[in-house]
Amino acid sequence: MKNKLVLAFLVGGAAGVAAGCQTYDFEPVEPLAIAQTTQAKTVAGRQLKPNLMFLIDKSGSMNFAADDSAPTCTPKCNQSVNGMAPVLCAATCPTRIQALKTAMGNFLTANSTLAWMGMAIFPTGVEVNNAVDACGATSSADIKVRLETKPDDLPADLSASSALVNSEIQKLSAFGGTPTGGSLAFIGTYPDLLDPDPKIPRDDFVLLLTDGLPNCNIANMNNCNNAAACRCTLGAITSCMSTPKFCTQGCLDKDNSEAQVTGLRGKNIKTIVIGFGAETAAGDGPDTLNALAEAGGFARACGEEDGGFSNSRCGPGNTCDPVTKLCSRKFYQATNSAELASVLADISKAIDPLSICNYKLDDIPGDPSLLSVVIDGVNSPGNTADTWTYSGGRVTFVGALCAKVTAATPIAPVRVEFRIVNSL
Repeated sequence: MKNKLVLAFLVGGAAGVAAGCQTYDFEPVEPLAIAQTTQAKTVAGRQLKPNLMFLIDKSGSMNFAADDSAPTCTPKCNQSVNGMAPVLCAATCPTRIQALKTAMGNFLTANSTLAWMGMAIFPTGVEVNNAVDACGATSSADIKVRLETKPDDLPADLSASSALVNSEIQKLSAFGGTPTGGSLAFIGTYPDLLDPDPKIPRDDFVLLLTDGLPNCNIANMNNCNNAAACRCTLGAITSCMSTPKFCTQGCLDKDNSEAQVTGLRGKNIKTIVIGFGAETAAGDGPDTLNALAEAGGFARACGEEDGGFSNSRCGPGNTCDPVTKLCSRKFYQATNSAELASVLADISKAIDPLSICNYKLDDIPGDPSLLSVVIDGVNSPGNTADTWTYSGGRVTFVGALCAKVTAATPIAPVRVEFRIVNSL
C-alpha cells in the first residue's frame, strides 16, 4: 500500500502570493544502511574456546611498590628519587611483580579451562656493544609459552596450557624499559595466534598487562628535538634530553603502539588492556591506554547486561557514558593484587564462550529492530518460539533453532551471522 503525505506549501511571486495544497504518493522503501557490522561464527556443536595470548610487561618499574599508600610500604620505595639511592621496599610491602604473581596464580588456577593460553614478555635483553639494551621488544625468544591450540577443547589440555603460563609468570624478574609498540608489532606476526584452520574459527585475544607508558622506540618521530612533541616517560623533559638515546627512546610511543593494536584488530585479534600501577592511572597514562583499548576493540563497556547503565560496571573511580555505552576509563586499571584479581575476573566473564544457544554481540544495536540473524544464509525472524530472542547485547536461540545449532558437527556445521545496521 502506498503511504499518503499531504504537503502544504506557499508559493510567492512578483504578482502576489498564492497558497495551495497538493497530495503526493510515496512508495515505502527499505532503510538505506550507511554502515553495517557482521559478526559471523561457524557452529559445530559448541562454541570453541578462544585463544588468549598474554603480553606481560616486566620492565624495571614492576619492582616498585604495588600500592605506595599501603601502611607497610615506604612511599617511593625501590625508586630512585632525585638521583638518590632508593629506599628498599620492606618484605611486607608487595611489589608490582609480586602482586602480579599472586593475582595471576590465583586467576589461572581458578580459570584453567577459560581459553587456550600462551605468554610472551617484554622487554627482552639484547646485547648491544657489549652492553645489555633493556629496550628490546619482544622476540621469538620471549615467547615463554606457545599458543598451541588443539581442535578438541579437552579440559586437561586447556588446563595444561594455563599451568605453563602460571609457571612462567612465577619465574619473572623485572628490568628494563617499556617497548610496548615494538612488542605488539611482533605479536602481530606470531603465527600461532592467527587461526590455522579458518573452518574452525576462534576468538583471538591479546591481553596486554603493563605498568608503564610505551617508550623505547628508536624511530619515534615524537622525540626531544621538538620538546612539545616529546612527552618524556622518564620524568621532566630534561631527563629525555640528557642523552641522544633517551631523546627518542625516552619519549612516549603512543602513536606507534596504537597503530600496532589497530593492525592486530585488522587481523581479527582484539587487545585487552590492563594498566597496573600509578603511572597508568595519572598523567599521560589514561589517555594513552584509553586509545589502545579503543583501537583494540575491547574498550570497557557498561550497561549491556540488561539494557541499563551503571557506574558500578566500570569499576572504582570510573563512570559510565550512556551515549557511547563505554566507561570513561576504557581500559582496566588495578593498583594491587586484589584489584588485579577483580579485573581479571571481569575479563574472564567477557571472553568466556557462552552456551551454544547464547551469544554475546561484539556491537550493541542502538535499536533492536536493526538486528538480523542469518542462519546458513537465510534470514531468521526473531521473537518466535522456534527462533531467537534479543536482550541486553545477547542473542538467545530457542526451540528448533537451538536444537539445530546444538546438533551441528564439524562435518555438518551451521553458519551463524549477526548483522547490525549502525547508521541510517
